[in-house]
Amino acid sequence: MKKKKSWDKKWYTDEFLNELKQTQYTEMCGSLPITVKYAPDAVSPLGIDPRLLGGPMGKTAKSMRLLPEFVIKRIKIKFNEKMLSSFRAVCDKTSSAVCVRGGVDISDSTVTADDGYEIPIRIYKNKNCSSENGCLYFMHGGAFIAGSMTPYDEAWKVFVEKFNMPVISVEYRLMPENPYPTLYNDCQKVFEYIYDNAEKLGFDKSKIFVCGDSAGGNLAQYISTANKENGRVRGQILLYASLNPMGIEDEYFNKSIKNFKYEPSQKKLSRCITRQLEMMTDSFDSVFDISEPDIRLNPYSFNASGNPPTLISVGALDYLKIENIAWARKLHAAGIPVKAVVYNGMGHGYLNAMGVFPQAEDVIDEMGDFIKKYS
Repeated sequence: MKKKKSWDKKWYTDEFLNELKQTQYTEMCGSLPITVKYAPDAVSPLGIDPRLLGGPMGKTAKSMRLLPEFVIKRIKIKFNEKMLSSFRAVCDKTSSAVCVRGGVDISDSTVTADDGYEIPIRIYKNKNCSSENGCLYFMHGGAFIAGSMTPYDEAWKVFVEKFNMPVISVEYRLMPENPYPTLYNDCQKVFEYIYDNAEKLGFDKSKIFVCGDSAGGNLAQYISTANKENGRVRGQILLYASLNPMGIEDEYFNKSIKNFKYEPSQKKLSRCITRQLEMMTDSFDSVFDISEPDIRLNPYSFNASGNPPTLISVGALDYLKIENIAWARKLHAAGIPVKAVVYNGMGHGYLNAMGVFPQAEDVIDEMGDFIKKYS
């Protein structure tokens, strides 16, 4: 019987993480250099990460590969009450392993929205956080309808321990109970609070970086967009972000399967991993009643100029890879400093699996280096 993995320690060694870092190479996409890395124990540089293959996404892919392609294409996700409840339960599950056993203080507070609602926030810091350092403001993922702060606790403890910089996370109100654009307003309100209270919170307000993963990446991009003119966002970190859910095509973006490179021996499995997010993206019309591109929901459709320096990271098997790389290219073409990091063999979502996926810790290191460079 295969030994069950423990959640009270990391699933990989520091040596393995260093081996992953050493797989790094550069791939050009037009004029944009992309940093590519892969798991050292994958079957090839394009192979699926074994930890992903053994997890929920990999198991779903193994079931999907038994279905004919025409059947898979007909699958449509409808977010009824039962589906929404199940999806939220999955998103709220803690999928991280213990990495930090002390030294990081976590406190909860609230920020009052314009309508009187108390927006929950969570602050992570340690005794070495200095008022000369900046702050990282994080918005969680969950397809705009699910997710919470808690699954990311371990990731932010690791970040604070490594870089002595506070993190503030927001529990914005979710759709569909709260009408669009409530969640965007919540995130902007908290950003204003963070900026106005930086001295009290203990950091330099000129060094605020915004960050989000998946739908949270969309929200983070909105904060940058909303604050272009005042320059209050020092930099943005977009992790496998939803940037073009309406699928608007242009010279950088198209939905062709040719955008993906698969390990030949795992082609069907890899495609099924990609298809999982494709099906969800194709179901957005059941959540949003928006017929035309909106600067909040679909930032890809709007001018990329004026954005702050940007770090983008995404898995090579993630359906959102296409729009993330396309947005990186648009930013690059607009003269915005941008770094794109792609993890071969990874699907959608890894930050909340800190200590399980070595890519989660590696992207934390990428974030720290990016922040140091642009602070």
